[in-house]
Amino acid sequence: MFQLIQTTVENHAAFITLNDPAKMNALSQPMAAELYQALEQYRFDPDVRVVVLRGAQGRFCAGGDVTSMKKRIDCYANGLRPETETKTNMMNLNRLILSIRQMEKPVVSWIEGACAGGGLSLAMACDFSIAEENTKMTCAFVGVGLAPDMGSSLMMMRRVGPARATDLFMTGRRFTGKEAAELGIITRSVPAEELEATVTKQIAQLASGPTLAYAEIKAAVNRILYPDLYPCMNAEADCADRLTHSADHAEAVNAFLEKRRPVFQGR
Repeated sequence: MFQLIQTTVENHAAFITLNDPAKMNALSQPMAAELYQALEQYRFDPDVRVVVLRGAQGRFCAGGDVTSMKKRIDCYANGLRPETETKTNMMNLNRLILSIRQMEKPVVSWIEGACAGGGLSLAMACDFSIAEENTKMTCAFVGVGLAPDMGSSLMMMRRVGPARATDLFMTGRRFTGKEAAELGIITRSVPAEELEATVTKQIAQLASGPTLAYAEIKAAVNRILYPDLYPCMNAEADCADRLTHSADHAEAVNAFLEKRRPVFQGR
């Protein structure tokens, strides 16, 4: 049924695995479409009481698909229109965040290996995010000449405050799962050898818990912390549309693929 994700249901827990390891499970548009379909399926499945997101082969999600960015840049350079415009692409990614937040069930992200950019946005949208303590994380957007999207700007600032969020966004520096937990970006981190047991225990607790109470708790979090999530993502999409036409974005993507340092010119 799916090509870029894998799904299973065990003991009232639905597991969705991002499965494009050659691209470190980057969020391409085809993967995003499949992920949305699975989320919506389990959102309304009465047998599913908790949903779990993870990545294949020990890597959670490397964020945006740089090869797709390159195709779009080449279209613009040759005076052609890409297959889909940036704002349409962003809508397809943003609805993943909305689906997770609107789901009246706990969603758990099982994080290991790498978690970057849009992958970190997915993790922050989840109700529980549990990472291996040495997981490599980064906001990543600035590395390809872009600004935070998929609700990251709001979710990160609500977690760590504007000063730390600005640092993480503008420097694009890497940080570990342990640091992410200490900053409050994710729920907690554990040593690699404890990750599976920790996540499995959390899933079992949630799958056997009071689902109606969980739904009300999640609604309260949405009401108090995220009433402006949708307009935030719309504003981020407008920003992405502007930046994907910039020379700096093209330079960043080309430099990434050519394994060299980008030379930015502010245009």
